[in-house]
Amino acid sequence: MTTTIFGHRGIPVKFVENSKTGFEYLAQNGEAVEFDVHLTKDNVPVIMHDEKLDRTTSSNGYIKNFNIRDLKNVHLINDINRQQQPVSQYERIPTLEEVLEIFNHTNIFLNVELKTDYLSYPGIEKIVLKLLEKYDLKPQVVLSSFNIFTLQRLYQLDHTQNLAFLSSNKISKPHQFMTDNHLKALHLDRKAVSEAPILQRIWTVNSENDMNKAFKQQLGGLFTDDFEKAKQLRDGVE
Repeated sequence: MTTTIFGHRGIPVKFVENSKTGFEYLAQNGEAVEFDVHLTKDNVPVIMHDEKLDRTTSSNGYIKNFNIRDLKNVHLINDINRQQQPVSQYERIPTLEEVLEIFNHTNIFLNVELKTDYLSYPGIEKIVLKLLEKYDLKPQVVLSSFNIFTLQRLYQLDHTQNLAFLSSNKISKPHQFMTDNHLKALHLDRKAVSEAPILQRIWTVNSENDMNKAFKQQLGGLFTDDFEKAKQLRDGVE
C-alpha cells in the first residue's frame, strides 16, 4: 500500500495554515489535504483549526459568535512568535465553499474534519453534506471527527459517505469498532497505531524518522505540515 500524504491545514511550513494561498499551492503540487470545519453564528461553514480566532487571526473570540460578514474583516496571521501583522490584506478566513472551489475538478483527496470535539454546532453535518453535493468531489472526500456522534449523524444522513474516526488513543477491537460505527478508517495519533490490518492514517507527522516509519509500515496515510518533504522521502527523491 502506498501511503497517501495529506497536507495538514495546507502547507504551514510555507504558507499560513488554512489559507487559500496554501490550499491553492497544494492543489497544484500535492495529493491530499486536511482541514477543519466550524460554523459561524449564521451557520456558514468556515475553515480554521481552533474554535477561537485568537491564535491565527488578527481578532479574538469564538467563531460561533461571529456572522460571516464580520469574519470577512478578519485577517489571518502567522502563528510564529504571535506576529500581529497580517500575512496579506487578501488572506482572510476561507469558507468551506471557497476551499471546495479550489479543489473541484482536481484529483486531490480531501479530509474534511468536522470540529465538534469541544463545541456543538447543531446541524453542521447536514450543512456540510448539502454543500458537498454541489461539487463533484464525493469519491475524493473522507469526513472525519473526534466526536463519534457526529459520525453517526453523518451516516444517518447519508449511508454512502466515507467516514473516519479520530483518536489520540489506541482503539480496542478496531475491526468491531469500525463495523459498529460504519467507519472506513481510523485516524490515529502516530503513537496509537494499531497492529490490526485496517485502514489507518496518522497525525501529525513532521519528523523524517516518523515519516519513514509510516512508509515502512505501509499505513494508509499520514498528515503533515510539510507534504513536500514527505513526498520526497516516500518517493526516494533527493
